Amino acid sequence: MKELSQILKNKTPKSKIRELFDLAAGRSDVISLGIGQPDFDTPRPAILGNIEALKKNITHYAPTRGIPELLEQVGKKVKTINGIHTEPSENIIITNGGSQALTLTFASIFNPGDELLLFSPNFISYFYLGPFFGVNVKEIKRKEDFSPNFEDLENSITSRTKAILINSPNNPTGYTFTPQEMRTLKDIVLKNDLYLISDEVYENYIYEDDLKHISPGAMDDMFERTITLNAMSKLFSATGFRLGYAVARKEIVDLMEKYHQYTVAGTNHAAQYGFLEALKMDNSFFDEILAQYKERRNLTYTCLKEMGFTVVRPSGAFYIMPSLETFNISSQEFSMRLMEEMGVAVVPGNIFGSFSDNKLRISYATELDKLKEAMNRIADFIETL
Repeated sequence: MKELSQILKNKTPKSKIRELFDLAAGRSDVISLGIGQPDFDTPRPAILGNIEALKKNITHYAPTRGIPELLEQVGKKVKTINGIHTEPSENIIITNGGSQALTLTFASIFNPGDELLLFSPNFISYFYLGPFFGVNVKEIKRKEDFSPNFEDLENSITSRTKAILINSPNNPTGYTFTPQEMRTLKDIVLKNDLYLISDEVYENYIYEDDLKHISPGAMDDMFERTITLNAMSKLFSATGFRLGYAVARKEIVDLMEKYHQYTVAGTNHAAQYGFLEALKMDNSFFDEILAQYKERRNLTYTCLKEMGFTVVRPSGAFYIMPSLETFNISSQEFSMRLMEEMGVAVVPGNIFGSFSDNKLRISYATELDKLKEAMNRIADFIETL
């Protein structure tokens, strides 16, 4: 028989995160610190908005870009929260989660042979979307504290470089851009006539009082060349709703709509009304949740330090990335043995780029008692190394 897709066979490995879930299947003792999913309940208005839409038999195709009410509400949100001024019907498209917002971005701005630069380690999907669209993804190694290395970034720009991608706060490192770093990035983008892809799904998860989320699309001269991505999943603990959005200039969103039409045709119609009601909420509901996550971060950081890990305290998101350099073991072996022997799932760092084989990604998006038990098990495991 004729050959199947070489891209999927040879350039897209099976997710190591999913492999961990396979190992955990059937085990009741497993504590997962692997998945990037908030563990609080989805707010009631989001649930009720979805239910009411279904009661009204809103079960048919939605407008391709999203229902007008939701587009308007997202427009209000990005204006008041992010400082980005839009014409919602022209500059916003509703997507099947942040993942599809990213796919639409790749489909709309890249041509085969283009280069994308990103700081590494970074989120796994950024690397593996590249081959689907013929994009060469180039990694720029982060500094030891996971901050961006702008000198190396500038030295890596070529005539084929089309865009830079950032995710702040970051998965997997938890690093958050400072205002000065964002200004430096802006200067590089403008100087070299690049696009900037800004994945802002963790914008609400920032723990330091002297830091705040910055949307580069709101900066002077940046809207026309910035694609801003976000989703319902993290702020509203609604990963299963599969709703996100992209914000960009009209020409880009028009191209996104074309790809959207011929691949998935639209997003869940009824669920959009749940997202609409969620966005109408005052974000103060999240204050107590953020305080709990900060407590979890502090616990995880302290425990890992006491165990002997080299670890940077994350300023945002809900991940921490300790180094294994003192234990003389690869991230793949560590994560597999920890699951098999102690029933704790953590993600090997080697899936997040070329510079993190000696690191782990730990998600502390789990209740405090389970987190404490997981830290105890990791400490016991280290004693066996």
